[in-house]
Amino acid sequence: MSIVTQSESGSSARRKLEEIAAVLRAVRSVSCRCLELTIQGLVNRWVTAGLAGDPGEPAPWRCPRCETDKRSAFRRNGSYTRRLQSMAGLVVIQVPRLRCRCGAHIPLRFPVLEPRRRHWWDVWLTVIEGIGERVSCWHLRDRLGRRGVHLSRSTIVRWLARLHLPPLGPIPGTTDEIQADGLYGHLWGPLPHRWRNHTYALVIAANRDPRCPEKVLGAVLAAEEDQEAYRSLGDLLLSRGLGPEGSLTVLGDGAPAIKAGLGLSFPKAQFLRCLWHLSRLVADLSPPEARLALRRDCRRVLRASTWDEALARYAAFRRDWLERAPESCRALAEGFEDAMLPLLPDGPHVRQRTNGLAERMAREFRRFLRPREALRSAATAPALVALALAQVNARHRREDWLVAFLGAAVGLPQRLTQFRIPLHT
Repeated sequence: MSIVTQSESGSSARRKLEEIAAVLRAVRSVSCRCLELTIQGLVNRWVTAGLAGDPGEPAPWRCPRCETDKRSAFRRNGSYTRRLQSMAGLVVIQVPRLRCRCGAHIPLRFPVLEPRRRHWWDVWLTVIEGIGERVSCWHLRDRLGRRGVHLSRSTIVRWLARLHLPPLGPIPGTTDEIQADGLYGHLWGPLPHRWRNHTYALVIAANRDPRCPEKVLGAVLAAEEDQEAYRSLGDLLLSRGLGPEGSLTVLGDGAPAIKAGLGLSFPKAQFLRCLWHLSRLVADLSPPEARLALRRDCRRVLRASTWDEALARYAAFRRDWLERAPESCRALAEGFEDAMLPLLPDGPHVRQRTNGLAERMAREFRRFLRPREALRSAATAPALVALALAQVNARHRREDWLVAFLGAAVGLPQRLTQFRIPLHT
């Protein structure tokens, strides 16, 4: 058995690393060349098809001076060099120039090559995917810098501010039971128009019907959790195909804004009270020394299986606590009917009498924003909210959320075909 010294083993490891680095450089060079040939071929084919197509059909561009779109009015006029930074390296292409018969220069907007774009789409996708993976802008900048793509944090923030959101489209299925809730957070930077403080309210509507694979049906970013915010949420649900005259059951925490706002969009909806929030409110209004016992008795009232049993337990609750905790008894009396409505013979049938799903969606949204610089500005807030909600729904819809954002960036009017495997969740 031969003895290998430490210096020999270290030099052997360095040689292996150098060989691996050489292979990676070769692979990246080949990938960069393939990408360059692909982009150049797409541009040349698009221009050639626009010039040599059917003379009766209009060209994909228009003259800015004489406003003609006839194919016979345009001709080639040389080319210019365009440099693009990609994840594989620097790509250099020759973009054709066009002129009209009137002498005007024709500005070209290619479907996959926007004017003044210095980075190819794979860099943009890497940024969006990194933000979707809960990577902060500073760490994402360093990650790209190690790949040879140098982007500043301000550039990444500007990309997020200009991010095109994918269209929601109709609700994929039917639902007759939703949960409405709101969560609060801090918004840094300049305030939007008519906002008085740096606190934002995200109002969400979660679906409980298993026939619909989408969990978060809509979300509204507002200054406060008021009637106007829930009215906007109701309009969003109406635009997605939820019928205003249908039998809809809305489960909430008892906030008056929920019934006042969603009641305008869904006048025939039935509003139920969350059992967990009601028992917590009743316990918080009681004296501190009796809080645990009162909450236990309140839960016993709310967990009754029939309406008569609930009335009997409620009467016993009032006899025991009316003198010691009158505020708690008053709160339970105000929310008792809305909470126990499913026990009536003609009451709505609900699958869950607490809005735990909405609370879980809210926790996932907070978890999405915690590792990064949470809503730093009003310009990037809609993009971060859309990325968070897209990941929540992607696991249930079984689609790739990143491809949906790419389709919105290139201007597709509708969602892409659903993918069977959620690659980026």
